[in-house]
Amino acid sequence: MSMDWRGLGLIALTALANEAAKRLDDRKKGGPAKKTMVASVVPPAPLASAAPAALPVPALPPSIDILKQQLRAALQLEFATIPPYLTALWSIIDQADPVAKSIRAVVHEEMLHLALLCNLLSALGERPVLTGSVVPCYPRQLPGGVLPGVTLDLLGYGSKALKIFMSVERPAQPLPIAGEPPEQPSTDITIGQFYDSVLRLFEALDPPLDFRHQLAGPFAWLVMGKSRDVSKALELIMAQGEGAHGRPYARYQKYPSHYYRFKQLALSRRLHWNDKTKEFRKGKPIVQPSVFTLAPARWEGYGLAAPPALRKASDRFEATYSEMLRLLEASWQDGGHKCFVRALERMFELGDLAQTMMRIGTPDGRGYCPSFRYHP
Repeated sequence: MSMDWRGLGLIALTALANEAAKRLDDRKKGGPAKKTMVASVVPPAPLASAAPAALPVPALPPSIDILKQQLRAALQLEFATIPPYLTALWSIIDQADPVAKSIRAVVHEEMLHLALLCNLLSALGERPVLTGSVVPCYPRQLPGGVLPGVTLDLLGYGSKALKIFMSVERPAQPLPIAGEPPEQPSTDITIGQFYDSVLRLFEALDPPLDFRHQLAGPFAWLVMGKSRDVSKALELIMAQGEGAHGRPYARYQKYPSHYYRFKQLALSRRLHWNDKTKEFRKGKPIVQPSVFTLAPARWEGYGLAAPPALRKASDRFEATYSEMLRLLEASWQDGGHKCFVRALERMFELGDLAQTMMRIGTPDGRGYCPSFRYHP
C-alpha cells in the first residue's frame, strides 16, 4: 500500500470494514432486536460505529469503486441529518419565527448537498438510491464512520436537539467566541474531514464525468462536467456545514455556516464575525420561540389504541414521505425534472401533516412526533 492511498482512503475503508464486522456480529447474535417493527416498513441498515484501533485497512489501490462507496456514505450522511432538522423546525409553532427561518435555511442547504451528491454519482455512471434500506430510522449514528459518539434522534426544538446538531456540524477546530471558553479540537473524524478525503480521492483519480441524468434546479443548481465543478461542489458542502478556511461562512458573513447558526441559537445571542480579530462577538439576544413539546417518535408506528385523527395524519405523512423519496430517486433515473418538481410538492405537504400530529396531545399533554418511516 502506498502512503498516498492510506491518506486518501483510510476514512472510508475503516468505516466500510467496521460496518461489515458489525453485520457479522449481528448475525452471530441473531440480528439486532426490532421486535416491534411492522413488516411493511423497510428496516434500516446497521449503524456505522467507531473503527477499532486494530482494524486492518485493506491494501487496495484507489479506484472508482472506492470513490463511489465514499459518495454513497456521504449521500446517506446528508440524508440522515434532514429528518432531525425538519422535526426541530416543524416543532416551532410559528413557522415565520426567525429561529424557524434559520433552521429552514439549514435544511434547504442540506437538500442542496444531497442533490449535488446525487449529481456527482450520476456523473460517475451510478443511479443514486434514496429508498429501501438506505432510508434512515432513528435513533441512529452517523453513516460513514464519522463522529461515532453522536446519536441522531427526532426531537423537538430545544437545547438537547441543538446540542446534537452542533455535534454533527462541529468543525475540527471551532472558531473563538469572545466571552466564551475556547473549544477543544475534535478528536473524532468530522464531516468536513470526511468530505476532504472524498475530494482528495476524486482529485487523485480525476475520472471522466457524464452530463446525462444530472439535474439543474432550485436544489441542484450545479451540474458536474469538469473536475473543478466537483471541487466547487464538495468545498461548498464543507463550507456551508462548518465554515471554510478559517471563516465561519461560505460566501457572506450574514449567512453563517450550520455549526454557527446552531451555536448562536444555543447561546440565544446573535454572533457577529470580526475578520480582523478572527473571532465572534456577541450581539442582540435571540428570543426563543414557542414550541410543541413532543413525545418520542415511534418506529413501530401508531396502532389502534392511538387516536383516529393521529393514525390518519401519521398514515398520510408516511405515504407522502415515501412517495417523495420514490419521486426523488426517479428524478436521477428516467423521471428527470418532472419527478423532481413533484417530489418538491410532496415535501412541502409534509410540514402541515407533521404539525397536525404535533397538535394532537398525548395523555401526558405532549404532541406526537412523525417517525419518517418508509413504505415500499
